[in-house]
Amino acid sequence: MLFSAAFVATYVISLMPTTLTEAPQAVVRQVEVEPLPLSVYCPGAFAEIGGESGVEIGTSKRVGSASVYSAVGDGTILLAPELTAVDGALATVGGQRQSTSLLAALQAQGVSRDRASGLMASYCPQPAYSGWFISGAAALGQETVLLLANPSQIDTQLELEFRLPGGIISEQVALAAGQTKILPVSSLIFQEPVFALEFRSRSAPVSVAMQQRATLGLSPRGIDLQVPLGKPGLQNNIVGLTITSGGFEKPLLRLYNPGQLPTEAIITAFSEENTEVFRVPVGAEGFSETPLDLIDGSYILEIQSLQPLLAGVRNVQLQPSLDFAWLTPATSFTELTLPIPLYQSTLYLGNFGQSSIIVNLEITAGSRVDFQSIQIEPDTQADVQVLGNKIKIVSAAEFSAAMEILDLPGYAVINPSENTNFGNEISITVR
Repeated sequence: MLFSAAFVATYVISLMPTTLTEAPQAVVRQVEVEPLPLSVYCPGAFAEIGGESGVEIGTSKRVGSASVYSAVGDGTILLAPELTAVDGALATVGGQRQSTSLLAALQAQGVSRDRASGLMASYCPQPAYSGWFISGAAALGQETVLLLANPSQIDTQLELEFRLPGGIISEQVALAAGQTKILPVSSLIFQEPVFALEFRSRSAPVSVAMQQRATLGLSPRGIDLQVPLGKPGLQNNIVGLTITSGGFEKPLLRLYNPGQLPTEAIITAFSEENTEVFRVPVGAEGFSETPLDLIDGSYILEIQSLQPLLAGVRNVQLQPSLDFAWLTPATSFTELTLPIPLYQSTLYLGNFGQSSIIVNLEITAGSRVDFQSIQIEPDTQADVQVLGNKIKIVSAAEFSAAMEILDLPGYAVINPSENTNFGNEISITVR
């Protein structure tokens, strides 16, 4: 028996090294993934707080309606884009190849009230689980309102973090499926001229937009509408900054550093005539606001830092009416499709690369299609007056884009972003 046991033990031990040292073989599989239908959401019409007189405490309502402009490509329309939006508008298109070529939309509304006057326009992005805003203000003469919507069929809890110079104020808002809310920031924070906002949704992607109104005494000084930014970045590129205010009010650059280490931002402003460089320190979990001392003209801004930053520029226009807009970092594209609003619009295309690029434009107006090619030198931008229904921009190299609206109601700058769901072909490795 002892001999038999020893023989078995020796046999097992002799097998163990071979079994343990065999490396697992990686198995790679290509899998086709069907993307979900592509949805975008427009925030809706101007929200008036306190009634037209401003003294009706606790009241809020939408005023008028926003015009919705959309471009739909080759896909299955599951929920058609509306022509106007009051409380908000959702559009959904199904398709395998997803981008702005499949679905893109923007909204615009001219507002003329005793306490609010100007142009409110924005891109209509995809609902998102999280996002940031840099342009918050809630002090005398500055009103900020959040336009919240849950276009999904799932209830969710929305977490709001207001990043102030002195700390963080957190708030939770319940959003039922299909629900919209108007949330005045003054009900949460008071006399804070500067703040950033981060939001997170627990269960479903949501729409969050930031509406702002500026006044001086009883006189309106413009309105603006912002949709979320992405995460803070080491490089923020801004296109479409046109300065024509003639010394009335300089563009104001705001930076926010959410990190725990101080940093320095290097801002380079490029125009056709000259290049200006600024250095701005930004403290840990702090803000910096810098008036840009630039002569009138058209600029692109390159903002670089060693710590991730949020960035935005508040710009004022005097003509054709006094209004302001926040310009935020532009997304990079190689292909972009945009609808064209029925206002005087200029498309700015920026090149932040090291070599010149060629962009090809396809402008559709009814049944007519016009083609145009533009060469953009490094660290410059091209501007194109656009008329028609939609414009498609294609380039072999990356470009940035912003659409400026400057018409009788006022001034707005629209920053498009990519529209796409996770899908197509993915690679899975199993070990």
